[in-house]
Amino acid sequence: MKPLTIFVAMPGTMLGGPGTWTEPDKIKKHLYEPLRKLVADRLRRDVELVIEKDKKISGAIHPSMFAEAKNAEVYIADLTGANPNVYLELGVRWALRDNVTVLVCQDTNQDMKFNVANVRAVPYGKDPSDLQEALETITEVIITGLQQGHVDSPVRERADTIEVKREELDALRDEVRELKAARGDDLFAAAMTATSHRQKADLLRRVIEVNPARADAKGELGRALSAAGQEAEAIELLDDATRIDPERAEWWRELGVAQSRSGNLDAAARSLKEAVLRDDSDAEAFANLGGVHRRKARTTDLQVMNLRQARDAYWKASQIDKHDLYPMTNVRRLDVLLAEDQRARDSALEEFRKLRQLAEYVISTEPTPWRRLDHAETLAFDGDADGAVAAARLGLSEFEPEHRRRSATTAAEVLLDMLSTGWLPDDVAGGLQALLAEYERAAGA
Repeated sequence: MKPLTIFVAMPGTMLGGPGTWTEPDKIKKHLYEPLRKLVADRLRRDVELVIEKDKKISGAIHPSMFAEAKNAEVYIADLTGANPNVYLELGVRWALRDNVTVLVCQDTNQDMKFNVANVRAVPYGKDPSDLQEALETITEVIITGLQQGHVDSPVRERADTIEVKREELDALRDEVRELKAARGDDLFAAAMTATSHRQKADLLRRVIEVNPARADAKGELGRALSAAGQEAEAIELLDDATRIDPERAEWWRELGVAQSRSGNLDAAARSLKEAVLRDDSDAEAFANLGGVHRRKARTTDLQVMNLRQARDAYWKASQIDKHDLYPMTNVRRLDVLLAEDQRARDSALEEFRKLRQLAEYVISTEPTPWRRLDHAETLAFDGDADGAVAAARLGLSEFEPEHRRRSATTAAEVLLDMLSTGWLPDDVAGGLQALLAEYERAAGA
């Protein structure tokens, strides 16, 4: 067991004041050394007596004294002569440590100054009977203080704070972080398997409460809220995610998607460009960037430039995943919009019709709502208006109710773009008109 430390704060030279015993070395020999032995015998533990002037080390004295005031298990302040330095050290001790602090002096009337006058002190003198009584009293005060652990500092007696060692506090903080992380991981895993939007959002909010610095939780919640039409909160969360984890392209992409849905197309384009800059294999980011430029073409004077930028982005997406129907369908749509002569128009129609085979393959392997809508357009361009409407109705029915209106509106905008060219053949235009009516009905439902 580590030895118990008894530190004595006392003048290093002759004690002043009215005291009749002024030699520090003799006081140490006849009072403090016997005290050390008595405490050791009572505790059955090694006890080390430390007096600052006895230390054989170089350097400034104050850091060492103040460290003892903080760390010593037992601290004795010898106020004999009312030495100012001892008073200063006592104040430091009282400020930093709950216990055990013992005040001693030779004359309680003269040595106890200022506010310390109201605190109990043990008197001692060099008379053998006085010395023995002091030894027994000081020993009892030390033993009782160590065993009961009561606060004997008037500074800390009613304080709201308690003393905890730095290493203990650091260990507690680490443990709390680990527990929070474990709890957050469990909640996050549950959110990722949630079957409803509300349940997923609730779980992710709890993760963020546990750990506000989790980019994945903020990103996933932002993605979910964006999909549900809650763009304002989604943008705030996704913006936080990009700040916390700026190198993760996924959160830039989702931020761009939410900004696009909110109508802030310039911000969306910037975010999506950040996404593809960090991950040039992200087909979804390229596809969404194409969508933003296509929408910008509807609202700015730079229509042709934005249409071409949209086509470039969709083309890159289609080259990353050549079996993804969505970007290739959009490339064909933009070919229709950009066709300026009959040869380009004939080529655009022919290439769109060729997509039907790919669309039917994709539907057989990935029958998602959006893929069904893309398939519906290929059927319309191939002259199968009834099949197109049937495919569109099936796709719309598979969207979650909170997403159906928005999806139908988006699909309708694309058809309006192509119909606005005015040069499509009657059978193609008729099929697209039938699809448009279906989407407008769903959007207004």
